[in-house]
Amino acid sequence: MKLLQKPLLLLCSLLGGVAALVFELSRPAVEPRTPVFLASPAAALAPAELVAQIESLQTERQAASTKVAALEAEVRQLKGALAIGTKGSAEQAPRRQPAVRQGAAGGSASPADSPAEAPFAKSVLELAVKAGRLNAQIQQHPELDIPELQYLDEGDWIHFAKEADLDSEAGVRKALSDLRQRAKDRFAPIAMQALAAYAQANGGQPPLSVSQLTPYFPTSTDPASLARYSLLPANFPQQPASPSIGGPMILREKPGVDPQFDTSFDIGPTGWTSVAGTMGYVHKLQ
Repeated sequence: MKLLQKPLLLLCSLLGGVAALVFELSRPAVEPRTPVFLASPAAALAPAELVAQIESLQTERQAASTKVAALEAEVRQLKGALAIGTKGSAEQAPRRQPAVRQGAAGGSASPADSPAEAPFAKSVLELAVKAGRLNAQIQQHPELDIPELQYLDEGDWIHFAKEADLDSEAGVRKALSDLRQRAKDRFAPIAMQALAAYAQANGGQPPLSVSQLTPYFPTSTDPASLARYSLLPANFPQQPASPSIGGPMILREKPGVDPQFDTSFDIGPTGWTSVAGTMGYVHKLQ
């Protein structure tokens, strides 16, 4: 019995090895797969097409940047207008404490952190509001208006509003008188040049009427401004400074709208004066 066990074990071992070999040989062979590389869309484009696509993207980016800049500028203008409007209505509405902003760490931010609350910006806004209040006096009292005020700009209004006392009638009248003085100072050289041009074109002869001077004024001159002046001899009584501004004819301002505060202007071909009472002040000489 023992003699038969060894050959049987050897035979079983050989049969197992043969079966394993047959199984391996009977499996289908697996062919190696070639790796596939996907081409990017840009790789399929010719160089000229790539350049055109890049230029198109750059153009779109530039257009978007321009739109963003325009929107940012508009936002700044709206913020400025809102700030001025808020300051202008401060006297009609109760003052409110500024809203407290929370910082990144949960702390409160100081009002000085806001550019609109900077001292310089705040001062400019307050001056602009005060100049608006001064200008409103002209709207409410048209009898205090003169056509020459059109020669003033925003800087003039802010300049005289800065020191003006707008809480008293005398203060308002004084400020408006100063504005009229500045406006007449702007009109005077225009009239002076017209007088000189007329004399040069007519052999040194002076005009006999204001209407003769009209063609020598700029076409943009408001006739209402010229209508406030009369043509008179330079040696007309009660005019001490007139001889120093040339002649023989001068333009004299008609009675002012507020004689208590206003000065009276005389304009000649070589300069002009402003007169208050018996005092005359020469403003300009050629």
